[in-house]
Amino acid sequence: MKTYKITTQHDIYIDTYENGEGKHVNSYMLTSECKAQNYQDAIINHFNNTVYLPFDFQHADIDKEQNLIFYSNLVDAENLDPYKEDIEKWKKGEKELYSNNIIISAEILENVIF
Repeated sequence: MKTYKITTQHDIYIDTYENGEGKHVNSYMLTSECKAQNYQDAIINHFNNTVYLPFDFQHADIDKEQNLIFYSNLVDAENLDPYKEDIEKWKKGEKELYSNNIIISAEILENVIF
């Protein structure tokens, strides 16, 4: 197993069902380290134990030239996965939800041997 450092840069926008992303309201960065078999397992670990949002590689956009992964989650005001009822209200324009746009990077950490 290798030790990975995963960093996620989050940009939060107000999101409406009809118009999509609107005003930028927040930004933050999260970093974690974990031992994993590969970068995919390390990223899933980061989302489960640091970001606390679902992650699915099938919906991620991998940019091999920049060595970054782009991902987006619909979140509530507490930056959590919204309940099904909240999504239905959001679709009707009765609830405000947010787009959490995430840029993911992964590094392998190695110990220096002197």
